[in-house]
Amino acid sequence: MKVEPVLAKLNELRKDTQGENSPEEAAIYHGFCFVSFEMGAFTGFVEQDTPPTGKKGVEPGEAARGMLETLEELREDVSGDEEDMEFIALDKAVAFISATLGDFQHYLNEAGEGIS
Repeated sequence: MKVEPVLAKLNELRKDTQGENSPEEAAIYHGFCFVSFEMGAFTGFVEQDTPPTGKKGVEPGEAARGMLETLEELREDVSGDEEDMEFIALDKAVAFISATLGDFQHYLNEAGEGIS
């Protein structure tokens, strides 16, 4: 599978939730930004099943765990059709973020105010 359709669907989901001021909006926004920031590793993960590894040495905190949980819930909501691109995109993002949760926390720490 190519990474471009996965990123396109995540970006579409990001746009769809924009302005909601909800946990779902924050999780999708930051999930999309994180996998985009980690494009090389995410591409290898999606296209070649190369397992990602954390590099930052940061312990995952409440913010990273909470957003991952929200993404998992969103994935569960669309799990009836596992061939659907929305499920595939969320599944790939969840799996990648799960494997690099400390790096996701580092990204969230760097992303700005109110995220710790």
